[in-house]
Amino acid sequence: MTRRQWISICLGTILISDPTSAFRPSPTGPTHPNNPSHRRSHDDDESQGYEIRSRSSRPETTSTFGSENVPADQRPSNEYLNLIRQPTFGWASQDNGDAGLAARLALVYAAFFAGVCYPISGATWVTDGYTLQKLAASNVGAVSVVFILALRIYSGWGYIGSRLKSKVIEFEETGWYDGDIQEKSDAEKARDLFLYRSNVKPVEERLKKFCWILGGAWVASCLVLNVAASSKPIFNQYDPNMLRELSYDDKVAEIVQRQSNGRPTYCDNRYYRAVANGGQGCE
Repeated sequence: MTRRQWISICLGTILISDPTSAFRPSPTGPTHPNNPSHRRSHDDDESQGYEIRSRSSRPETTSTFGSENVPADQRPSNEYLNLIRQPTFGWASQDNGDAGLAARLALVYAAFFAGVCYPISGATWVTDGYTLQKLAASNVGAVSVVFILALRIYSGWGYIGSRLKSKVIEFEETGWYDGDIQEKSDAEKARDLFLYRSNVKPVEERLKKFCWILGGAWVASCLVLNVAASSKPIFNQYDPNMLRELSYDDKVAEIVQRQSNGRPTYCDNRYYRAVANGGQGCE
């Protein structure tokens, strides 16, 4: 073998995938490209070279979802896994079903109704005879909270669904100013579409149904509150017409004074107490 041939063999072996093959002796016998045993040995060498390179130059990743050019937390499959771990978003998952979601939303409704909305309504209508108004107003407030929560959960699942259905991945490399688009491979498209149809689409349908129900309940609650506000007790101290009538009708004023036990009628109303310089004569 001449010197030129030896240099060519050395340079060729350095450029292949397995760097250790550069130090192997060159084969002395003839090569047989059609020999199956020779092809199998050659494939084994290439696979070993790839494994060595992957262990030495590539760090182990904790996730196998998505393209390598896309940050791990912006890959649609990883975004789905992060979504179901977030508070309230996992309520609508396939494991919980309709009953689980309804029970959790009912618990939120009861907590806001009893802990927040009814005390506010009670501070607004402080006299007897306004129980219906208190309940109707508290119901509107609690249903509004649950409706907004359901819309928020639906928007999160809808975003993940659109990401899984899309043929490309929109991502940000370091910030909003350097966004990019990565096309999914056929395997990624099939995997994301399967994940959407099996785990995300049923949840979207469930949340859409609940949002329609809660929207109708909110409209009905507003109508009930409107009707309740128009049904007033015999003596409505919040009605300006009643107050004007008291100024010139002594008989009505006497009845009102008797019902109020001698206290001014504005004592039970925060607004009129403020107008009367802090409620003089109410103590």
